[in-house]
Amino acid sequence: MFPELKLRVRVRGRHPQFFRKMIHKPASPLPAGGPVFVRDRDGKPVGVGFYNPRSELALRMLSREPIEGVDACLSARVADACALRDLRLRLPDSTDGYRLIHAEGDRIPGLILDRLGRAIVAQVHARCITPYLEEIGEQLLERYPGSQLLLTVDAEAAMREGIDKPPRQNADPVAVTEHGIRFTVHPGSGHKTGFFADQRENRQRVRRLAAGRDVLDLFCNSGGFALAAQAGGARRVRAVDLDESMVEQASANAEANRMRIAFEHADAFDVLKRCRVGTHDLIVLDPPKWARGKDEVDGALTRYHDLNRLAFEKLPPGGLLVTCSCSGALGEHRFLAMLADAAAAARRDARVLFSGGAGPDHPVALECPETRYLKVVILEVC
Repeated sequence: MFPELKLRVRVRGRHPQFFRKMIHKPASPLPAGGPVFVRDRDGKPVGVGFYNPRSELALRMLSREPIEGVDACLSARVADACALRDLRLRLPDSTDGYRLIHAEGDRIPGLILDRLGRAIVAQVHARCITPYLEEIGEQLLERYPGSQLLLTVDAEAAMREGIDKPPRQNADPVAVTEHGIRFTVHPGSGHKTGFFADQRENRQRVRRLAAGRDVLDLFCNSGGFALAAQAGGARRVRAVDLDESMVEQASANAEANRMRIAFEHADAFDVLKRCRVGTHDLIVLDPPKWARGKDEVDGALTRYHDLNRLAFEKLPPGGLLVTCSCSGALGEHRFLAMLADAAAAARRDARVLFSGGAGPDHPVALECPETRYLKVVILEVC
């Protein structure tokens, strides 16, 4: 049914991705991104996947079991992904901004899809999924009638995978409500799909910890952590971002929720350097992705170290640090080791109160740890 592709390696586990160097070049050219039946070097059946010889990550597995067709398989996966969020996790009870499809975490290669109010925003990371987007969109409209569908393509993926970028879509702002806090979101714009749904549970953690504290939210983006802290009873909240448009958006979100928050357009490093020790007793650090690949990890670790050292230096005993990294190439072990080094450099002792990542709408495939990218650690300075 599908053309056959043979690997150069013996397959023992169930990791769904194979690099080009692990694959025998087919005897005749195959369509980029098309489905193939895969065997390992011993001839053992591996399953059905998508092959794109243009990409270094050339093979993405879809199923280890026989399938009748790709369309039916993807349709069942989309239905299961939606049911997980809506019925089993019951996310609509607390928010209308959440991830519907998390790529390999939902066994749908190369597709990220967020529901943001009445908008559903797709971000494509692999060529293999593009022929099926129209059918997936129709399926989503049946489940969420009246939704506005938006398509974006990750810029790096477009170059790496050979994906044509879609025409620019002008989407109207939408309202997203999260645990009673209202955000105005511009779907498909800015970072990711337009809203950081992956930090929802962590914003709630900050909300529970903020009562009576003086909070500094750095890299505040649309104000998520700052608004959560204010809702939790913080004494004062100061929020900072280097992007002026984000400062304006966050300020508008605070005003819409009738919250008094001091917003500032500034560099996070400069702000921390100028702070007096003890001015803030809860600091949130949520910088952008500083390592896009393994070759950038060492440089990113230096920046993370300097940033967290400054935060440790400025916090008083009993102060809390909420520090994050969305760089998937940086593993949790190295991130925690960096934090230990940063605390030592600041001559501070600290204890970890929480270490985790994104919420359950960003499921991590056990066989594909790369589906976990966000790291969030909450520490108390001793």
